[in-house]
Order: sequence, then structure tokens, then C-alpha cells
Amino acid sequence: MIPARPRSGANGSERRVFDAFAGARGIDDWVVIHGLQIRRHVGQFQGEADFIVIVPGHGMVVIEAKSPEYVEYRDGEWTLDRVPNPGKSPFDQVDGAVRSLRGFLKSRELLAGSEPIARLVWFTSLGRHLFENRSPGDMQFFEWELAFRDDLRDPVALVEHVLAEHDAWYAAVEGVDHDPSVMTPEHSDAIARALVGDFAGGRTAADRKLERRDDEEKLLKSQRVLLDAVARNSRLCFEGPAGTGKSYLLTSLAKTWAAEGARTLLTCWNLLMADELVAAGRHRPTLEAMSLNALLLRIAGVEKNPDDAPRGWYEQELPRLALERLRADPSLGGYDAICIDEFQDVAGFPDVVALLRELAEPSAASAPARVAVAADPRQQILRPAETHADPWAVASESFPGMVHVAMRQSVRQVRALSSAAEELLGRRFGYTGHRLVSNDVGGMRVDRVGDSPTSALAGALRDLLQQHPAHDIVVLSPFGERRSLVGRMLASPHFTKDEKWLRAQLRHVGDTPDDARPKGAVRWGSIGKFKGLDAEAVILTDIGDDGLAFAKETGLPWFDLLYVGLTRAKYRCVVLPN
Repeated sequence: MIPARPRSGANGSERRVFDAFAGARGIDDWVVIHGLQIRRHVGQFQGEADFIVIVPGHGMVVIEAKSPEYVEYRDGEWTLDRVPNPGKSPFDQVDGAVRSLRGFLKSRELLAGSEPIARLVWFTSLGRHLFENRSPGDMQFFEWELAFRDDLRDPVALVEHVLAEHDAWYAAVEGVDHDPSVMTPEHSDAIARALVGDFAGGRTAADRKLERRDDEEKLLKSQRVLLDAVARNSRLCFEGPAGTGKSYLLTSLAKTWAAEGARTLLTCWNLLMADELVAAGRHRPTLEAMSLNALLLRIAGVEKNPDDAPRGWYEQELPRLALERLRADPSLGGYDAICIDEFQDVAGFPDVVALLRELAEPSAASAPARVAVAADPRQQILRPAETHADPWAVASESFPGMVHVAMRQSVRQVRALSSAAEELLGRRFGYTGHRLVSNDVGGMRVDRVGDSPTSALAGALRDLLQQHPAHDIVVLSPFGERRSLVGRMLASPHFTKDEKWLRAQLRHVGDTPDDARPKGAVRWGSIGKFKGLDAEAVILTDIGDDGLAFAKETGLPWFDLLYVGLTRAKYRCVVLPN
């Protein structure tokens, strides 16, 4: 998409068409240019093309978007109600743009002359069933050059249909030079770059990062409309794939409930993610943010976890101690609202769920606590697959009155990266669309490792550092600290030049800012530790037979491990297989 967001001043019809293309799938090689100002117009002082869609291997479509209340075409004349120039033919505007487009490309010596350039007038306010065509034999336009509101659901099929009809007609017309094959990927890219040029100076990596952050914040804030839709419900389960804004909505809801005076608990199982929640809860006296482990220790009256405590301590023994003490002294709870992120992490731990259920139970003088949870069933990578549970089923059974809120629109990861990740794993993640659009970054690649995995890691990291600050890159592995590629490299007494450079760049995700390595260094760690968090760019190491064997040994689902790792990245991901 050029630009990455609707241009300032775009009308309603243009925004609807823009959103339709931005959410489309399987068109990563297409270029959609929106609001192209045509100063080099062949018929007037200036003009504009609402959309130019460039489809490699097929051709181009110039689109005029309109949203009239009523359309009439009679005796060869158009009437479009409630548009700035109601009597002007919308095809006149398209024809002027097409002639100007051909003239400009010819002057740049980029026009072979046989490129298919089709026309399309798109009435985004009118349903196709409302259109009655009394003149199928009209000489001025084809019926397939008209689109309607219904077509917003599948803009890809619409454009492909228009180009197919255009090709079928003009391929049979003698004297017309018509050859879709000239639209090679290279030729299509050259045309796109000629129509919208870039300036080389003045825009730094920091500028691009600020722009991306603005886009991300706007998208997340737009998700808050879901909170308005379910505002009267006191028990909510936000469920969906990674990057759909579940954690943002849950945290926003916790802040809202706390601002209303409710004593609110905001918690999760993952320690690193809990640190993020703690930061969100600062300076809010009625909002308590902490990890579930910290909550259990406080309620149980235990100062800290035993050294080298087994899994049973965290999953059964400590929760039972806390539950016993809470039942003896309900004031240890007393929350009016409870928000649990990454609920799938605890749904399979009955003793932890029992404690949370007890916290939500009403006392003699209070109403049941409001409860909200966020969950992604595919991110259960902290325990063997046979112990997995359905987070929605557990939440609805444990907290009566729970309302399910399905979230399917990705607002964190660009479509090109998600599509590549789905193709790599051979499965769909469950997204219905992607709202995060970026023109200068985005995608995934699988690098050859060869005989030196650490050299491949250094090469991948150097590439990413050209586009992203060090603290926005993370290196993840299915393995823990000792078995991972980075862990083994750091423990080795001998190291190469590349490994020496890597040592200076990397900081473990568990390190605090007071550690020797700088806070702005590239973070590294396990996929499990980084679950629930994200980064602009991710490098996945140890992806291959060793990782698969590890997953089988531990009973962890290999697909889910890779899914979590791949979805930590927002813009770029490099996979280093072994």
C-alpha cells in the first residue's frame, strides 16, 4: 500500500476501498497506490487517481471511488446525487488519469505500449442488487467496469475479474497491442517506483520507527471500540491469535475499572510479561499489577520460592497453601475486579484456577468480582500437550456469566510476515485480516546456516541492525539458556571474530538494567520466556531436528512453539535452521 495509511483528506469511499485492500490476503506482490496527485495531466491543470492497482503478470487497474446516494445513467449522461460534480461522468476522470499515466510512463521510457490498463468505477455506497442496467449494449463502458459495496468484501477477486474481462476483450481486438506478460515483477516495480518516487535524504531509521509506533498506537486505540460494545458485561474472555490486541484491551479494561474505584488485580503467569503489567499499573493506587507467582507468595505468606523448586511447587503446592490461607482470611483477597492475561498458561493448572475462582467469589458484604481474561489456545507452550486445556471452557465454567469476545484482526504483525509464517508452518493462524500496514519493512526469510551457525547469526543481526535499533531486536530459541545457540556460544572458552562481536551485542532477556551489558543491547532468550511480548524484529535459532527432538522429549507441541516464536515479530523475522 502506498502510502501505508489513507491520505489526509480521503473521503469515505476512498477509505473503504483502502481498508478493503489493506485487509486482503495473498497479494503481497501487488502494489496499490492511493490518492496519486497527477500534476502532469494531459487534459487539465491537475487531476487525481483515487487508486492505481498494479498486478504483476496481469496489468493495471485505475479506480475512481464514489459514494453517491443515487446513480442514474440515461441517454449517455450520468447523474450522481450528493457528489461535488453530479453531472460529470466518473469514467471521464478515469480516462484522463489513464491517458496521463500512459504519457508519463512513455516519457520515462517505461511504457512498452502493450501493458493492460483497465478502468473501474467503484460505487462503495450502493449494493449491486440496487443497480438496474437497462443498457447492456451501451458503447461507452462495460458493465464489468462498475463495482459496488458488495465488492469491498473481496477486492482481490474484483480486480482479477476486471483484468480477466479486459484481457478477454482486447486480446481479440485487431490493431490493439495488448500483452499482459510484459507486466513482469521487475517491470511492475519500475512503474510503481516511477509513479511515486522517494527522496533519499531526511528520513532516518528513528523517523521510520516513530512513524511505525504512531501507526501501532492508533490501531491499538481503535480496538477500544470493542470495550464500548461489551461495557455492560462484568465478565469477559478476549480470545484470538497472537497480535490481535488482547493484552492491550485487558490492560485498558483494568485501568478503567481501577479508575472507577474498583480494587483491581492485573496479573499473568509469565514473569517478563508481568514486569510489563507492573509498569502499566504504576501510579494507580487501586490497581495492583503483579505476576501470579508473586500473588501466590503474598497470599500464602511465603517470602520466596525455595531454591530449585520443582514444577509441582508452582503448580500445586504453593497454590494450595495460598488457597488454604485465603479461605481462612478472605481479606487477603478482597478484589473488586480481576484481569488475567495469557489465561491459557493457567487454564491447565486446576489448583491455580481454584485460587482465582476463590478470589472472584463474593463475600457476605460484596458482589462477585468482575473478571476479564485474555487467551490464545495455541500459546500453551509451558507444559506438555496432554495437559492442555480449552481456556474458554475453563474460564466460562470457573467464572459464571463469562462473555466470549473473539478477536481476529491482527494489529501487531504486518501481513507479509504473517503470510510467510503461515506458509512456513503449513497452517493458518486464524486471522481474518491485518490492519498494520508498512511499506519500508516487513517479511520473513530463512537463511542458510552452513558450517557456522554463529556466523549466520551475526550476518542476520547485522542486516537487521540497519533497519531497527538494537533494543527492538530479539534472538529466540526453543531451548533454554544453556542449550540455545547463543547460550552455547557465550559458554565457549574459544570464539571467532563474529562471536566476539556477538558477545558485545547481546543481553539476556532476564538481565536487569543494572547488569554489565547495556540496556540498549540485542536481547536473547527462550521462546517460552518471551511469550506474551513482542519486538520489531526476531531471529529464531535452533529450528530443525534438534529443536524437534527437544519438543518430543518435553511433550511440547512443536507447531505451537514455532507459532509463538514467529508471532513475536512485528515486522521482520529471520529463521536460522540447523
